[in-house]
Amino acid sequence: MKNFQEKYKTIYFALFLFVTVVFVTVVGYIGFSITNPIIEQNNIDRINDNIALLFSVEDGYVSNLDLDSNSKYAVKNYKYVIDIYEVLNSDGDVHAVIYNVWAQGRNDKVNALIAIDPYTDIVLGVVYYKHGETPNIGEKHTREIYEPLNGEVAGIEPLLGQSVVDEVYVPEISGATVTWGAINEIFAQVKTHYQAEEVHIDGN
Repeated sequence: MKNFQEKYKTIYFALFLFVTVVFVTVVGYIGFSITNPIIEQNNIDRINDNIALLFSVEDGYVSNLDLDSNSKYAVKNYKYVIDIYEVLNSDGDVHAVIYNVWAQGRNDKVNALIAIDPYTDIVLGVVYYKHGETPNIGEKHTREIYEPLNGEVAGIEPLLGQSVVDEVYVPEISGATVTWGAINEIFAQVKTHYQAEEVHIDGN
């Protein structure tokens, strides 16, 4: 009788664990199904807002986020390139190509939008739209402009006007080597895709 009771308790406990696991899994799935689209939409909104900072609708620019995944903008084999967008001018011509790209920073991923003139290969704009870099250390790299004590200008400004087909020079900031490395990696990934997929456009 005792063995039967213990066996019954074991079966009951196993059943209880099974039901609990199923319940937690279902609740987790439902929660993910509800929150994931919201997170995705928030991310899209953030990207759109940051593209608008670079190329204003008031100036006649339009973002084209729905590009053919089988075209030269395909990113299937590029781990760090999330997506590629176009910015069209008021005539409907391509004004810029924007890379949505990331690299591992000191505390988290550094997500950036890198705008390139596909006719000249020149960097037109940079926005770090999401990162977890340490304030007043690695975060200095993500500022529009930062002037270290050595007098060399760092941040976004010195990146503009450089050619993406060359090695983009990223000024170092003391104590922020990991973030510096992440930004170098971001531009290296953009260069790899840009050249391999022949994103450059002949003629203007």
